[in-house]
Parts: sequence; structure tokens; C-alpha cells
Amino acid sequence: MAVTWVVGTCVSGCGGRASGAPDGGTDGGARSDASMVDGGGADAGAADAGAQDSGGAVDAASDAGEQTDTGAANDAAPDAESDVGVDAGPSLLDQDGDGWTPADGDCCDTVGACADPAMVNPGAYEFIGNGVDDDCDASTSDGSAPTPCSTASQFELLGADELIRAMELCQTTAESPPLAQRRWGVVSASLRLADGSAAPTGSQVGVMTTYGSNVTPRAGATFAALSSGTARAPGDPGYVAPQNGLQPGQVGNYDAQTMVSAPAAYLSANGGTLPASACATPCAGPTCTQAYDSVALTVRIRVPTNARSFSYRMKFYSAEFPEFACSAYEDRFVTLLSSAAQGLPTDGNIAIDSQLAPMTVNNAFVQVCFPPVAAPPGSCPSGTLELIGTGMGGWGGDLKDGAGTDWLTNTAPVVPGETITLTFAIWDAGDHNVDSIVLLDRFRWSDQPASVTMSR
Repeated sequence: MAVTWVVGTCVSGCGGRASGAPDGGTDGGARSDASMVDGGGADAGAADAGAQDSGGAVDAASDAGEQTDTGAANDAAPDAESDVGVDAGPSLLDQDGDGWTPADGDCCDTVGACADPAMVNPGAYEFIGNGVDDDCDASTSDGSAPTPCSTASQFELLGADELIRAMELCQTTAESPPLAQRRWGVVSASLRLADGSAAPTGSQVGVMTTYGSNVTPRAGATFAALSSGTARAPGDPGYVAPQNGLQPGQVGNYDAQTMVSAPAAYLSANGGTLPASACATPCAGPTCTQAYDSVALTVRIRVPTNARSFSYRMKFYSAEFPEFACSAYEDRFVTLLSSAAQGLPTDGNIAIDSQLAPMTVNNAFVQVCFPPVAAPPGSCPSGTLELIGTGMGGWGGDLKDGAGTDWLTNTAPVVPGETITLTFAIWDAGDHNVDSIVLLDRFRWSDQPASVTMSR
């Protein structure tokens, strides 16, 4: 006897089946509208706010173009069953249009089982504490953050995988997996020079538990470090001071002996030049678009189907302060985002301040410093505490020759289910001398829309 279903309700031939009860499990919890859920541990300085925040490592979602594709089984099953006179049951119907059916593992396909069925499927991120089994996976906890995947400092035999794990990007996925395995996560990661060519030298990257005496991770036990010099602090193996000192024997300025073009798409979007800070002296000559001693960490990530934005924490330092401030020499850090989201900068760089200035020694967020002679009142409001022990303040414990930012939060929009590419890159400008470093930590997903912002 044929059993007939109409939009999830059995209307004839039901037997003992309860009307309206589709095949497959459902999550009876209600989706929380809490403004933020932080699953990665407390932020060691200030609590982030304004969005439901993901924790720990990265899960897997469908690509943007696949998000409404219910898969071959779902597309073909109703016709095949009609051919033999049997109507498709609800387990083979994608009633919320999220690309998964109950037969594919979707644990909430209709309103009532959860507040927003399209946001609940195997490709979603498990937001902590919202009472919903977002990813339809009983093994991912709704009450506690995932186990950290980076727990100790590492300075040798480092690759891209170790660096992204230090940022709490732990979950991986394949480029084009079957629907049943299409979860969110890191698709690939690589470590190259700024132009995408050869790998940088090993001492230019590091996984650190502290930087100096007072800089600690924002989540977990570690953070990643990229440098145009050595990604080290004094006392770490392979440390070289970021610049020469005034006394005999004070030799610094690590030279990786690499010189390549700055990222091609970034250059092209800026008319073949590098955007300069408002106060910087215009650069002239063939070296102006070259990236000396560069490092570029590139990661492709499938976005969770329930994520609308992401954020990460960053902290930039440069030994160029104060003598090269507002000069043509602007060592820089960029975060280049390739995404289908609206409202992104035309050159892809999201690591900018409210004036759209790039992250250099002249950026408005460079506030960890000692005010130089004739500095205007209010300069260096964050003081020198986070220069101590970093080597960025100068030789012999001097804290007047170098500067940095506080820990900043960089946020950007994404399209649920798409695959994005992120490139974190840093390089010396003009020559191999006087180095800079960036610390990266606490990557997070949010189910709230966002614009490109940089904030303390």
C-alpha cells in the first residue's frame, strides 16, 4: 500500500506512523539569539562582543554554489519513486533547502523541530551554548569548546599546518567530498613568499606561547608568528635582533635574502603601486613594489553553512618606529580575503584601520610605544609594557626604539557554505633592514552578518 506525504504530513496509508513525523532524528532545542557565544576560551584581555562567536577549531560546510544542491540522491529519488508508483517520503526531501535531506543526515529539516532549519545540517558549525545540535553530530559538544590542537611552542620543522592550528583552525576537509562528508574546515594551507613562489626561511615563522614578558595568547596555549626578520623573542632559538644597535657587536637586521614582487592582485587593484599611509613620503624607484624577506601564509577554508562572518586576533610590531615613521619605508602586513561576500575592499586587504590605512608603523592602531621627542600629547597611549622582552624596543632593554599595536580584532563577512581563501603576508619595504612581526590568534566564526572592521 502506498503511503502519501504532503509537505511532511502523512495523509493516507499511514498505518501506525504519527502524522507529521518525518523520518530521521530531530533536534528539539530552540536556536538561541544570544549576542555572542565564545567557545574558544576566555579572551585574555577583553571580552569580544556583538556576535555569536565560534570557538576552537574549524568545522565543514558546503561550497556556496552547492548550498542549494540537494545532491544526486535527493534530486533523483522522487522521480525514481514516482516511476514505480510510490511517493517520496520526507527523509528524501530537502524541505528547508539547505542541501541536505534527513537521509543525508539533516537532523532538522522542518520548522518546529528547530527555530531555523536551514541553519542546521551536517555542514554547520557547532556554536557553543545555543541549545541546538547545529551540525547534527552528537560527538560535538554544545556545552564546551573543542580540545585545543596546538599546545606548545615550536620553532623547528614548522609548516603551514602548525601555524593555522596555533590560530585554533583545527578541522580539515576535502575540496570536493561526497555530500555525506561535506563539512566545513581547512581545505588546504601553504607557506610561501609574497608572490606565491618558494617557501620562506624557517626562522621567519614560529608557534609561540608568549612574546616577551607580557604578551600571551588570546585563546588556547599558542599563537602563530610571521616575521620579515625572525619570528622569535630574545632567548628563543634562532633569534636575531630586528635592527642593528649603536654599540659594537650589536648586529641585527635578519636577511632572508629573498626579494619578490608584492602580491600581484593586491598591486593590480592599487594601480600597480602599494597604498601608502597618509603621512608617508611617496616611494619612487623600482624597489617600491618589491617584497623583501616576505612570508605569506595562505589557507583555503570551506565556510560553515550557518556562518556569516569571521574574525581573528592580530598584533603587529615594527622596529621602524620612530626613525622611519612617515618615511617611504613602510614594512607592512596584509590579510587578503577572496570571498563572494559583499562590501569587501577592492584590493582584498581587510587588515586596515577606519581610514583604510594599511597595517604599517604609521597605522593609527600602533599605540604600544614610548613617545618620541616632539610627539603630540596623547601619543603611545598603551605604553611600553608589551615591548618588554620582545626585542622590539631596542637593545639592552631599551623601550624607545620600536612599537606595536594592542591585540586587535579583524572582522569580515563571508557567504555561508562558500570556500574562501585567506592570505596573511608580511614583508620588508625598500631593503632587507629593520624588521617587523605579526602575531595571529583566535580564529572564530559568527552567525551574525558583519562588515570589514579592525578594533581593539
